[in-house]
Amino acid sequence: MLIWLKKIWPFIILAVLALIIHFAFLSYPAQVVFDEVHFGKFVGAYFTHQYYFDIHPPLGKLMIAGWAKLNGLNPVFAFEKIGEAVPAQTLFTLRFLPALAGALFVLAFTWLAYLISRSKQTALIAGFLILCCNAILVQTKFILVDGFLLLFEFLAFCFFLLWQRQKTYGVKWWSYLALTGLSFGLTISIKWTGVATIGVIGIILLVTKWRKIKELAIVIPTLLILGFAVYAIPFYIHFQLLPKSGPGDAFMGWQFQQELKYGRDAVYQPLTFWQKFFELNKTMYTANASITSEHPFGSRWYQWPFNVKPVYYWQNDSGITSQTANIYLTGNPLLWWSASLAVIYTLWLFLSKNNRRRTEPIFYILILAYFANLLPFMLVKRVAFLYHYLLAASFAVMLLSFYFSKIYSKNKRVFISLIAIIILGFIFISPLSYGWNISRNFFSQELKIINLLN
Repeated sequence: MLIWLKKIWPFIILAVLALIIHFAFLSYPAQVVFDEVHFGKFVGAYFTHQYYFDIHPPLGKLMIAGWAKLNGLNPVFAFEKIGEAVPAQTLFTLRFLPALAGALFVLAFTWLAYLISRSKQTALIAGFLILCCNAILVQTKFILVDGFLLLFEFLAFCFFLLWQRQKTYGVKWWSYLALTGLSFGLTISIKWTGVATIGVIGIILLVTKWRKIKELAIVIPTLLILGFAVYAIPFYIHFQLLPKSGPGDAFMGWQFQQELKYGRDAVYQPLTFWQKFFELNKTMYTANASITSEHPFGSRWYQWPFNVKPVYYWQNDSGITSQTANIYLTGNPLLWWSASLAVIYTLWLFLSKNNRRRTEPIFYILILAYFANLLPFMLVKRVAFLYHYLLAASFAVMLLSFYFSKIYSKNKRVFISLIAIIILGFIFISPLSYGWNISRNFFSQELKIINLLN
């Protein structure tokens, strides 16, 4: 037992730190923050049963609503504007699952780094680096769904790597294949951008299994069928919980609206589940594609690696003229800049004939995953925000952890100095992640750092 604990105690510390960092001050501020204006309404709709429309699939909102129901909560509040007061206990309950997903993501990230590197040292470095990402902390401590997206995508890659190591057609082979498909389905059930998961997995399969046509003919359909089944189920629950007319009616077709207005039993030919399913998904797509409005904190994909355009989430003056409290969605600049340099350096290795042969295959996979998660935002013209970079940023951080592991093996002093700088960056930005009251002078210094490359 003691020997086992000696082997895993650093990972236990990492898990405890992840829980502390993500759950600290969870009910603060006891006010609506940024997109909680929307997601708070969506979750509340499952309790009023009034139909709503969102451009994203319903799973994340259903999970939060289900957790609220299990805790005896009826979270029907206005969620009309940022800064609106909401009871602290209500917010703690609604923010609980996103925060848990954020903490578990740190562990899934560490697990993937271990499976890729087969090195506890590299895995621990990766885990502690991602723990120092302020942007992931902020995006997973409010009533938002990106924490689920991060967690499910990284679990999909973990199960896929475990599947690759199994004896073909054995029990574990089928089990990990099924878990990969289920995780992929969960990922795209949060946001469509999770489709990058199957893109990366598909490319790896084609490169490694292209001679095994029969195996590919089993694996690819299995992943797609399981993924689609998992994707469809939340929509069925979604329709069952929202039978009444509501603010989302106008987005749907005439027949759909008639059912909502008069009830399914009063309509001569009610729509089938699949008719509703395909209509809603088509509407989600067209609504997404038709977003043309700009936003003062909107940004483009090529700006994100350098932490350009942090997003202003919340502000509250304490009444003391010398102090202010603010929440910004910003990366830890020192971590993100370092990770971006790691990406640039790796691309240089690929382009250099002398270094290309010595480049480890895993670097190709991480670069592939990085750009696959950026690709959807390269192709669309709609307004996007810094938080859309979180999946790609995570792979950049993992890439950085491999280089840091090499530095650790060669020069521990340099490694410790680099880690200390990144930790200090996280601590320095933390008041903007948690919304603490700080002096206006210190706040202005923080803004200079996070907007350094704006």
